[in-house]
Amino acid sequence: MSIQFYHPVSVTTRLAIADRARHAAVVLADAFSEWRERIRQRHTLARLDDRLLRDMGLTRSDVEQEVSKPFWQA
Repeated sequence: MSIQFYHPVSVTTRLAIADRARHAAVVLADAFSEWRERIRQRHTLARLDDRLLRDMGLTRSDVEQEVSKPFWQA
């Protein structure tokens, strides 16, 4: 004899919750990827010499301002 449990949440509702959870995971993974890329670009920018910065129309002050931003800030 098996015990039957009553699940008050319908299958449709459970699927909708699972879809939202998958979407949230994708959004979070995309954010992490963007943050890692931003960190990489800022490190690369910080290593450029003044001649290259001048060619791009940037000053060392511009670079310091960009590099000092937190990774989550564009």
